[in-house]
Amino acid sequence: MSDPRSRTGILVGLAAAAGVFGAAAMMSAATAPSARADDFTDIISAVDGDYAEGQTAFTTAFTDFGSSDLTPGLAAFFSGVNDDILTAPNNLALGTVEALQGETLSFTFPFALANPTTFADALTLAQADVVQGEADLASVATFLGGGSYDTAAIESLVGADMVSVLPVEELLLGAATSF
Repeated sequence: MSDPRSRTGILVGLAAAAGVFGAAAMMSAATAPSARADDFTDIISAVDGDYAEGQTAFTTAFTDFGSSDLTPGLAAFFSGVNDDILTAPNNLALGTVEALQGETLSFTFPFALANPTTFADALTLAQADVVQGEADLASVATFLGGGSYDTAAIESLVGADMVSVLPVEELLLGAATSF
């Protein structure tokens, strides 16, 4: 069976179609706007940075544990956990609220733990964390009422962490100083 169309005609048609698609691709590439990092890219970069800081803290913790420095190692370990479990999700949530509001992105701060020298020092630090956390949580309603949703978000996130997580870590560090 022979094909009534000539092979030359088919090849010329395919070449013309390929040329048209190639020209269209080159024109779209030449006129494409320059790429700009959007807010969500900045948020993901901040979260990646939080995880990197957490890994650095874990490395420090393992070095301290290897040197039998229990309390500094435990503080570094808690800092790594806080970067991974508290700061990174807080940055994601807060950054999303700010991006949706069209606000300038202001990322949360990493939680730094002090190294108490006695259990009494740890108890004082834990109480101070609870008092500060309660103050942060009490201000949330005022910020929400004023339409400052991004500030309300950070106050609620950080306040909750300061009331629930940081005091426990401070007390564990105080207990570790007795070893």
